[in-house]
Formats: sequence, C-alpha cells, structure tokens
Amino acid sequence: MEAINPTILEFFTRLDFAEIPIEEGLTGLSFEENPEGEYALVTNEDGLLPVSLDAPLLIAFYTPEGAFLWSTGFKNAGQFEEIWLQGATYAEKMQATAKHRDLMLAASPMAKLLEGTGQ
Repeated sequence: MEAINPTILEFFTRLDFAEIPIEEGLTGLSFEENPEGEYALVTNEDGLLPVSLDAPLLIAFYTPEGAFLWSTGFKNAGQFEEIWLQGATYAEKMQATAKHRDLMLAASPMAKLLEGTGQ
C-alpha cells in the first residue's frame, strides 16, 4: 500500500476518515458511517491521496455498490474541515457539503453567464 503522509492521516483521522485499500497498491481516505452503506472518499485534484493540507481537495460520495453519486472541491483542508464539522451525522455532513457545492456552482462564471441569459 502507498504510504500516507502522517500529518495528512492524522488530520483526516480526527474527522473520522480511515485509511483503506481501494485498488491493488492504492490507499484511500474513506468515511463510512452511513447505515445505508454510502461512503465518501477524499482525494487531491488528481484523484490521488492528498499530499498537502494547503492544496485543493475533492470529496466524492458513492453508493454502497461503489457507483459515483457526486463530488465537490475545497480550496484546502481547513475549508473542508470547517464545512465537514457543520454536521454531526453522515446525512448532516453530506448536506453541509452539498450546500458548499451549490454555493460554489452559483458563484461560478458559467452560472453568472446563464443568469444573464435568463436560463
């Protein structure tokens, strides 16, 4: 398994993420507290383990069968932590993350362009 930077592992362990094997020789950071079996993975922008707490992060949500549901990005681990800790349960964490995603999408240049066309 690839080695996770101890600082990264400690940070995400505090947020209840666990190091798990995801593919042969690859490790992931997963949150699996949902009774329905859905789970979340945190990666960097390249879909790999984060290597810095200051770099952009992605969180992706999956069904129990491993099908992708949706994802969103964060400017760094601090922003992720602030939003993730808004929820106490998996559902609340997912809602806080979805709200962040919706706010990011609403502020995007494409949303502003579409707003100007009435779409």
